Amino acid sequence: MVREATTEQRILEAARKVFTRKGMAGARMQEVADEAGINKALLHYYFRNKEQLFVGVFKGSAEKQFSCIWDSLKQCDSLFPAIETFVSGYMDRMIEEPHLPLFIANEMNRDPDGLADFIDRGKESRARFLRLVEEAHTRGEIVDIDPRELLVNIMALCVHPFIARPMLKHIHGFTDEAFRRMIFKRKKTVPEFIIRSIRS
Repeated sequence: MVREATTEQRILEAARKVFTRKGMAGARMQEVADEAGINKALLHYYFRNKEQLFVGVFKGSAEKQFSCIWDSLKQCDSLFPAIETFVSGYMDRMIEEPHLPLFIANEMNRDPDGLADFIDRGKESRARFLRLVEEAHTRGEIVDIDPRELLVNIMALCVHPFIARPMLKHIHGFTDEAFRRMIFKRKKTVPEFIIRSIRS
């Protein structure tokens, strides 16, 4: 039983790498088998087709992505710490899997309904964040801003470097290590920028 779990885990990890590089349309089962170091027959024993394998990989990545970010807000009782926590949690998660944002963006465009369940799991935390924005405005701590617009701005500043990573590496000559250093720096500068822009 341990062997089966290990084999399946190895397949899912290999598939994640292939799907991240090539997307659903471009990935091939043979590539996944080669990446996992197994034959194609064994791959089909665990996953009958590419669609089934994709669901296994994508749901795991998407669930981890959304849950870790929204869950990080549950301990925050005021807006500015919530912004810092959100950005830090997002950056930490993306540093682990820097190709994931582009992968998720591509798949959301391909099949937006496929992510609905995972996006909805953050509904409570999103509502909490929007409420913190309104409360901060009521107390006179921030300017009048649509809470949804603020959330879009924060998410854009977090995700853009990862989606634009190939372009940034080409334009600025970033190595992987230089890119990581920039992201770690942005964990501090992005919340500072956002808070400064909305503070009343």
